[in-house]
Amino acid sequence: MPKVSVFRVRNGDVLRAVRSSIESLGGIDVDRGDEVIVKPNAAFHNDPYGAINTDPRVLNAVLKILKEYTSKVTVVESDSTSNHAEIRMEQSGLMEVVRKNDADFVNLSRDEVLRVPVMGRVLRLPRTVLEASYFVNVPKLKTHETTTITVALKNMFGILPEKNKAIFYHPILEEIIPLINVACRQDLIVVDGITAMEGRGPIVGTPVPMNLIICGYDPVTVDSVSAHIMGFNPKRIKIITKTHSFGIGEIDIDKIEVIGEPLRSVTRKFRSPRSVTGIVTDGTMTFRLLFLGGESFHPLAKRIRVGVIGCGKIAEYLHLPGYASLGNVEIIGVADVNEERLSYVKEKFRVKRAYRDYKQLLENDHLDAVSICTPPHLHKLMVTEAINHGKYVLCEKPLATSTKDAYELLEEVKDSKYFVMPAFNYRFTPSVRMVNEIISRGKIGKVSEVKAVFKSDQRIWNAVVPFRFTEKTGVISDLGPHVIDMLHYFLGDIEEVCRVEAESERYGVYDHASVELTMQCGANANIILSWFSDSIIPSFSWEIKGSRGTVRFDVLRSPYAVKINWNRGRWERYAVEPLLKDLVDKVMMAVKRTHYSYGAEISYFVQCVANRIPPSPTVLDGVKCVESMDAIISKL
Repeated sequence: MPKVSVFRVRNGDVLRAVRSSIESLGGIDVDRGDEVIVKPNAAFHNDPYGAINTDPRVLNAVLKILKEYTSKVTVVESDSTSNHAEIRMEQSGLMEVVRKNDADFVNLSRDEVLRVPVMGRVLRLPRTVLEASYFVNVPKLKTHETTTITVALKNMFGILPEKNKAIFYHPILEEIIPLINVACRQDLIVVDGITAMEGRGPIVGTPVPMNLIICGYDPVTVDSVSAHIMGFNPKRIKIITKTHSFGIGEIDIDKIEVIGEPLRSVTRKFRSPRSVTGIVTDGTMTFRLLFLGGESFHPLAKRIRVGVIGCGKIAEYLHLPGYASLGNVEIIGVADVNEERLSYVKEKFRVKRAYRDYKQLLENDHLDAVSICTPPHLHKLMVTEAINHGKYVLCEKPLATSTKDAYELLEEVKDSKYFVMPAFNYRFTPSVRMVNEIISRGKIGKVSEVKAVFKSDQRIWNAVVPFRFTEKTGVISDLGPHVIDMLHYFLGDIEEVCRVEAESERYGVYDHASVELTMQCGANANIILSWFSDSIIPSFSWEIKGSRGTVRFDVLRSPYAVKINWNRGRWERYAVEPLLKDLVDKVMMAVKRTHYSYGAEISYFVQCVANRIPPSPTVLDGVKCVESMDAIISKL
């Protein structure tokens, strides 16, 4: 008869509860020198109530006990749509536990991948997990809107190496999870049930204090007991019944020996996960957690020292304030050929050093990263030199002024351990992230039509160096890259540029243009770009039509909200902030020349530098944007 142990955490002694739970089962079968792999649940970077991720105290207890058997302990996680594994681990506090216990960490998204045949399918799985001598699964006790519960079985979904695994596998989640559990043996499962989650899990449900540790040796038996504790019938949960049908574990609660606490004393009825539209509709606080909390900078022991090349308006309004707002970042130098601007920003942002020659800034051995905010014709040269000097780079768009130069840049930096991140700041807007999630999960169905209108009055911007007016392409080169990158972000690559029309009314270069495209996914896109606006507040509006619904949003005038029509003739508003804040921030953006995405982008870049992980958008995203822009310009 299979065994599962259920122990209460008493007086906050998590180590004792974990040890007792494991020992009551028969202990750990690990020999000296064996390499042990540990998989916690690091589902999200922001866990204010301790109900989303594995409690760091539980992981700490597991690692301490394992270290008594072997010195070779490795904790693993993979990238996800919410963030890179390292960032989630750092901000959840789990990485500090890994370091404290002198364990290793492996990002499975960068592990060697093997193709494994399982029940008629072929899965791409990381070698580290497949070849583990001993595998420990440390999941969280939560509900899940698709699988009802997420405990041991569902936690194994996190070993898949794809960053966008939700896009590929969520439609068939209940089919894939059993196959992963068949392919990957689990030797010990330690469930964190200290603070569980009910309702709309696995991210935005309600915390439930349970103070439990649940242990077992196979995921089906553990999940069956866990489901019973949560008030669910395991025989009605597809991932449990399907995996059990492959010969794993026991599903009948009467055929499982439960050690420790009697089940009747720890069972409670959890609220079921439910989703009316397929995306959460819990209101403002839900969306704040999902889409607004991801940019807070996690304090690190090492200060990140940055510099800025080019002291124009984009540096003054975006890069320098962004860096200055982060506690563990020091701006150690700025560079510009314009001495007046150099002196102005040095004083305004209290920068220690100012250079007329940017090469002197790059030669500073203390410099970790640099923002390049110069006119586009200088970007390729400066990016290359910065990488060659061992600096991480955030470069304003475009990365280069031609497709040829862009691919040459890619070739020059691709093998460097230092990364280049193109500055597509609008990706970091909450509404944009919401829409990407909605589209990628298929909530509005297959996208057929897109309309984007970007209007920004150049007279209001008043650039220090008016390089935008020196090229005939004008507004196309200025605003176009932002639209193209967002199209790539939402829908993938462009198939064909069908039509481009442009005219010059005021500035001597193209200041109004319309572009028609087809995407490789089959959608048609219509883009309007204009340096004329009906307000001092610029507008960047989108309408995206799918087979199940239509999304509308304005990146600039309403950065926190989207409206969705689920083909019922009525528009519903989904927001991360109340309407009043949306209105106030819209006015502040016009007055202070700022936007939510400015600080969010800088904070994300610094996190990537601090954790030495490649960012998204990538340098290839920047190159593809240049390539698409060249295709558009060639149609003029």
